Amino acid sequence: MDQARNDDIASDLAYVRALAEEGAHAPLVGGRYFVVWGVLMGVSSLFVYFNAIGWIAVGSAGYIAPWFIALGVGWIFSFAMRGAVSVKPGAMTLGNKTAASVWFAVGIIMTLFFVGVLFAHDDYVAYGVPSYFLFSMLFPIGFGFYGVAFYAMATASRTEWLRYFAYLSWVFAAASLFFMATSVQFLVGAVGLFLCAAAPGVILMRREPANIV
Repeated sequence: MDQARNDDIASDLAYVRALAEEGAHAPLVGGRYFVVWGVLMGVSSLFVYFNAIGWIAVGSAGYIAPWFIALGVGWIFSFAMRGAVSVKPGAMTLGNKTAASVWFAVGIIMTLFFVGVLFAHDDYVAYGVPSYFLFSMLFPIGFGFYGVAFYAMATASRTEWLRYFAYLSWVFAAASLFFMATSVQFLVGAVGLFLCAAAPGVILMRREPANIV
């Protein structure tokens, strides 16, 4: 009798351990966020680049309006998709909760930084800083945060291949420094957004579990 009970306990413990290990390796389910933000911001950067070099003639509005549109549409889609993502198998695992939290934080700080620069961009002209120069800091800082978020996400979810996107993000953060206050930075930014946001998003979506398991 005692042996049977011990066997049952051992079996239950093995089952719980198997569930825990399965949860620890649950696929990430937020790929659609990466695709939406990567495409929106990448297209916006490309639009600004084309406006800067004269391929599209919309004047000064072409430098600011695309970012407002992308931010507005991006946040609307992000909140609209929360319900569908939250019911995905594994959505409540540590890896997915960490990914959601860290990327939400990145989105908040970059949005606030953009709004802050919008109001403060010409406050340092007296010190020799050109009026719109601070906007050039968005890409280096943004890609730097991307790298940190990918690295944390890779560690929490044990998804090692995401570390390569962290390294790639830091490469674009450094590269964009060399093109600050030039039209080329928008092209570099667009390429970086497609490669460092949209591309991993597509990969993650392809690996997502079905809604019914």
